Amino acid sequence: MKHVLTVIATTLIACGVAGAQEVTKPAEFAKMAAVSNMFEIKSSELALTRSSDEATKKFAEHMIADHTKTGQEMMPAAKADKVKVPEKLDQKHQARLDALKAADKSAFDAMYRAEQLKAHETAIALFSDYAKNGEKGGLKTFAAKTLPTLEQHLAEVQKMKVAL
Repeated sequence: MKHVLTVIATTLIACGVAGAQEVTKPAEFAKMAAVSNMFEIKSSELALTRSSDEATKKFAEHMIADHTKTGQEMMPAAKADKVKVPEKLDQKHQARLDALKAADKSAFDAMYRAEQLKAHETAIALFSDYAKNGEKGGLKTFAAKTLPTLEQHLAEVQKMKVAL
């Protein structure tokens, strides 16, 4: 299974499907990773209040817990690399969150799951690339350490998407 996820992430990087670009500088990685992480938390918090599906709510709780921990683990790595971590979503992620907020209640679960799928594919591409090609330092170690958790999240959301 891990091999399959690695192949998927590699394919996404090669095809550019995940919007991946080669990120080698700590400040670039920190910005992209932090915004992605915040989106995961905020969209999952929204799912707790808007979802009508218990499996989706359980997944959202798991995302909030894991991504809160990830955000906390990223801070000392960013500090060690002397980079600032953004504290709010960028325009693109805010628009995606706003679209989720505006979604019809009957369409929310499917839209949330699709957003989670896209977000995790993009995050895996980013973290995988940075773990391999990023500048040596705390964030590169953090990226490598966090990648298996992101791959696990992707597998979970793929199972949920199939269950729809």
